[in-house]
Amino acid sequence: MAKLQCIEPIVGDWYHSHGQLFEVIAVDEDDDIIEIQHADGDLEEMDLDDWNTRARAGSLAIADPPEDSRVTIDREDAAGDYGGVPATMDEIRGLRADAGHDLDLFESGLDRY
Repeated sequence: MAKLQCIEPIVGDWYHSHGQLFEVIAVDEDDDIIEIQHADGDLEEMDLDDWNTRARAGSLAIADPPEDSRVTIDREDAAGDYGGVPATMDEIRGLRADAGHDLDLFESGLDRY
């Protein structure tokens, strides 16, 4: 009997599935979504059920990072002056919610109307 594979998605680790090389960049445990970045830079979300199905079928495997590190976005460089790059979907959502904290909708000279 074949042994079932259980591969845990780990942020920062690389995987190979269906001819695609990708890195896990975020895991949202509340919504069971894994955000991945392909070696060509494209972003995609994958359901945890799909992840587990691929692992059980043997079509998902742990992989080495690409030899040419320029093919992916360097997450440290992408962080810029904003600090670290968020690792979970909740952190990403929090960044979007916090983005408008300094926006004053009533300060744009509307008093002249």
